[in-house]
Amino acid sequence: MVALITITEAQQWAEKSKLTLSTLENGLVDQIATQILNRIAQAYDTTVWTTPTNTPPIVRSIIAMSYVSWVYSKTYSEDEVSENAYALRLLAWAEALIMGILDGTTEITTPPPVNGLVTTPSYYPTDASSALVPTPEDPSLGPAVFTMGAIF
Repeated sequence: MVALITITEAQQWAEKSKLTLSTLENGLVDQIATQILNRIAQAYDTTVWTTPTNTPPIVRSIIAMSYVSWVYSKTYSEDEVSENAYALRLLAWAEALIMGILDGTTEITTPPPVNGLVTTPSYYPTDASSALVPTPEDPSLGPAVFTMGAIF
């Protein structure tokens, strides 16, 4: 699986003086992304989100926040008696965003592009379909049967 976030997106959530990320732990990123996408799949088709380019920014942000939270927890697991407060805050915020997506209060407004292109709506029938011969599978092919504004 291709990582759905970049090192830059993850580093944005890390305090540089405490945690500088030089690489992503691909296995951890993949597991976190899989869990998040499986949850969001209740509300959106997540199967098309396969790269950072076609994954909505809010989803990448959630994955990055969760990833950094887990890296903080792992890095400082022996240093503190209790959980890392910042790691818990990041994870709680990511969870709140997921819950918002699932209950409809947070909408994913950036649809992924189709093959990297912005498309326009298509209409049917078209001039090209009107020039074809009707078939049993598509009897709407062929010339127009009536016109708008015609009086019978």
